[in-house]
Amino acid sequence: MKVQALFGKGSSSKVTKKAPAKSTVSKPSRKSTKGWFGGEGGSSTDLGQWYGEDRALFLPSGLLEPADLPEYLNGELAGDYGYDPLGLGKDAETLAKYRSNELQHARWAMLAAAGIIIPEGLEANGANIVGGTYFQTPSKMLDGGLLNYFAVPFGVVSNPLPLIGVIVINVGLMAAVEKFRGDGSGPAGYSPGVGKFDADIFEGLDPDYPGGPFDPLGLADDPEVFAELKVKEIKNGRLAMISVLAFAIQSAVTGEGPYANWSKHVADPFGYNLLTVLGAEERTPTL
Repeated sequence: MKVQALFGKGSSSKVTKKAPAKSTVSKPSRKSTKGWFGGEGGSSTDLGQWYGEDRALFLPSGLLEPADLPEYLNGELAGDYGYDPLGLGKDAETLAKYRSNELQHARWAMLAAAGIIIPEGLEANGANIVGGTYFQTPSKMLDGGLLNYFAVPFGVVSNPLPLIGVIVINVGLMAAVEKFRGDGSGPAGYSPGVGKFDADIFEGLDPDYPGGPFDPLGLADDPEVFAELKVKEIKNGRLAMISVLAFAIQSAVTGEGPYANWSKHVADPFGYNLLTVLGAEERTPTL
């Protein structure tokens, strides 16, 4: 068993390799979640919109009906809008693999989006950060800059490191994490709400949503709340993957980071936007 999730809730069985049966959540109850800070959920929290045969699809009714969907997209997976034009998920084992990979990429993209925007925003607002704009960080450090690795922004703790030091730490940490994930085991740990635990705490759990130390606040203890959180996670993760790609394209076009682009647009929405950037004089083709 391989522990693959960053966050999530465990189940009592491993991921099945058999073809998915007819959805067991086609008619969920009307229960809504309370949200992060309390309050009743709105109509968008009705699980019937996200699971089962009557869920929302990638095209509106009239253009796409549940009967037109492939059998393997039966509404059991969170974020299943019936979209698989190339038929990549026909095989149940392949579909499970793709879902695990999508979750991994989605979770990393959400972290990456925050990691791109926050340092740039902190630097723009006076924090002592070297190369806060993500694509400038290596060149600034190669030019003699030192990175406060633990990102304490206003000099409370000084921990300057050269680029080689940052690389060694990152490679070492990622190598250890990937080895533990690949082996399905690791060292003992501690998590609030769980206490001390050994790697065998994950045995028999869903590798994509193991729960336990990955859900110390018990946010997914309620099965229906958990079902909704799965949808929110994959939707935000897909948006984050698109956002990170957009950051890269936008930076290549404007030569600035996303925070700088955003702040300029907010300051002058009509003077700095997609049309004005692409139509700028320096971008006008000349002979």
